[in-house]
Amino acid sequence: MGGWIWVLLAALGVFGAGAVAFAKNVVHCGFGLLAALVSVAAMYAFLGADFLVATQVIVYVGGILVLVLFGVMMTHRISSQSLREEVIQPMAAGIAGLVMFALSMMVILSTDWNALADPGVAQPTTKDLGRMFLTDWLFPFEFASVLLLVAMIGAAMLTREPRRDDAPHDGQGEG
Repeated sequence: MGGWIWVLLAALGVFGAGAVAFAKNVVHCGFGLLAALVSVAAMYAFLGADFLVATQVIVYVGGILVLVLFGVMMTHRISSQSLREEVIQPMAAGIAGLVMFALSMMVILSTDWNALADPGVAQPTTKDLGRMFLTDWLFPFEFASVLLLVAMIGAAMLTREPRRDDAPHDGQGEG
């Protein structure tokens, strides 16, 4: 039973990734990305990786995907743009997909799956990861958060519209 669930989740992920790669509409690409990200989160849950499930759902599905979809829907100029103008994009995506498939098959066929057959009982990892983030890895964790904050502020400054007060003055009207 578990094998079929895994195959269905993998098919949903591949279908979603295909929609992202080959859809002509940006909104359809966003929903394909949703299917791919949710299938990955479900695979993590199936494997018992509770922290990765929460991270996948909160950060990727809840944050980035919503940001992309709202950004696309609020930008009126993008709706008229076509994502595929040339034949090279689908061809490059197909070649990259075939290369990744070949590499994946090489790994699958060369792995000794009997050694990995009994992983044991899945243990919660969230408590141990939280303890490590707040003790041994506190400085890198805080450094990454400050770096992301600076990047977010920089992106907001680059994309904001200039106000009338910020416009350069030509010297007239000043006393």
